[in-house]
This record gives sequence, structure tokens and C-alpha cells, in this order.
Amino acid sequence: GIAAGLPPGARALGVAVLSAVFSARGGDGSAGTFVHAMVPALYVGAGLVLAGAVCALVLPRRAKAAGAVVTGQAAVIAQAAAPVEGRPVPAEVSKA
Repeated sequence: GIAAGLPPGARALGVAVLSAVFSARGGDGSAGTFVHAMVPALYVGAGLVLAGAVCALVLPRRAKAAGAVVTGQAAVIAQAAAPVEGRPVPAEVSKA
């Protein structure tokens, strides 16, 4: 799922936080209390996702080094993208 890219500790922390919010609202009772407890947990989860999105937009990205040599899997992909019947080579590949 979406959380597959997270370290296991971060996933466990997220589950623990949402479970704590759910349990604090009495989520283990009847159907009504389950829904009453689920709503705040969903809001907390949505807030965490929003905070992550803001961080992703605000934090600087790594700049690609000028004149970087393409190696490994990227080199195989670049070779596969080599000109075929007049197709131009992308700029990133032609600098390698």
C-alpha cells in the first residue's frame, strides 16, 4: 500500500497514534461508539497526511549533478531509448 515506503517504525507509530485516538473515544463498544471513535481517528490521519504533503512541497529536492554519468539500470534504460529510425535522444541521456 501507500505506507510500503515508510520504515517499519514510522508505520507502527502511525498505527499506534490512530489506535490511541480511536481507543480514547471508546471505539470498542457498540456500533454507535465505533463510528463516534472512528471519525476523530480519521481526522487525525488526514491531518498527518496533510502535514506530510506540506513537508514534501516545502523541503528542498536534491539537484541532479551537472554532467552526471549514467550507470546501472539507468544506463540500460538510456541504451534502450537510443535513436531508432530518427527518434531523438533525450537531453539527459545524450550528456552521458
